[in-house]
Amino acid sequence: MTAPNAQRGVAIITAILVVAIGTVIAVNLMWQGTLDMRRAEAAIYADQGLMLVQGAEAWAADILRQDLVESPDSDHLGEVWATELPPLPVDGGTITGRLEDLQGRFNLNNLIGPDGMENQLMRRQFERLLNSVEIDPGLAGAVVDWLDPDTDLRFPSGGEDVTYSGSDPPYRTANTLATSVSELMAVAGFDRESYLKLAPYVTALPVGTKLNVNTASAVVLASLSDNIDASTAESLIEQRAGAEFLDIDATFEGLVEPDVLQVIDGVSEHFLLTATVTLDTNQLTMRSVLQRDRSGLTRALFRSLGVE
Repeated sequence: MTAPNAQRGVAIITAILVVAIGTVIAVNLMWQGTLDMRRAEAAIYADQGLMLVQGAEAWAADILRQDLVESPDSDHLGEVWATELPPLPVDGGTITGRLEDLQGRFNLNNLIGPDGMENQLMRRQFERLLNSVEIDPGLAGAVVDWLDPDTDLRFPSGGEDVTYSGSDPPYRTANTLATSVSELMAVAGFDRESYLKLAPYVTALPVGTKLNVNTASAVVLASLSDNIDASTAESLIEQRAGAEFLDIDATFEGLVEPDVLQVIDGVSEHFLLTATVTLDTNQLTMRSVLQRDRSGLTRALFRSLGVE
């Protein structure tokens, strides 16, 4: 190859390299720009979604206040608050929401009395509940050990620090009241499968909250007594007919222990709001535990964002 031809060849190769490098740089800049735009868009949608789900809290509070005005002595599944909100359009997407009565579930914290000691009445109810969802009722002892303030191991299925110190990673018992039912996943003997079986029927509320039999499921009603089998529980559900028991004491007297009549009721103060906002391809779900006092004021006790 002559010198001029060689120079032209080098020039062509150089030009190709320059174009290739320029293309790579341009593509990289475009890609980074797209990522930056997507991050900014996601941040904007997250802020917007958070404001919308907080607005859903205000909506729920208004619904609950109005319900208290209209029916102060009863909460049941035939009322407006129990109706799931259909998808409503918002700027750029939709929002859905639903309220559930948490006092229609078994309160794990009731396993411990105000004095910090095990509540035997609640322990027996919890054992029946575990048995009804095909979980070893002996695990009630492990849950009590998780919640109670002492470090005494309950035989044979309890669990204190010595039980968990050999885990990887090691951890200790809470030795205090639960703030979320998801804590069960940390209790010895529970796995994800057993947790998912039990989760729809339990909650974590302040000690002493009563069970609302107007909203409790058949499984929870059956846990009240050995005298209430699955068939009897379904009959009780049919008796309240999507509304309320007209006389709770008369309905359950003879079916449950006299002491149980003191821990059941037909009104509630604690509700779970689940609100989901969908904006374009972004979705945000918030779960809020709401407490409504007797004046009608509602406040959030606990909030969680994302998956349960």
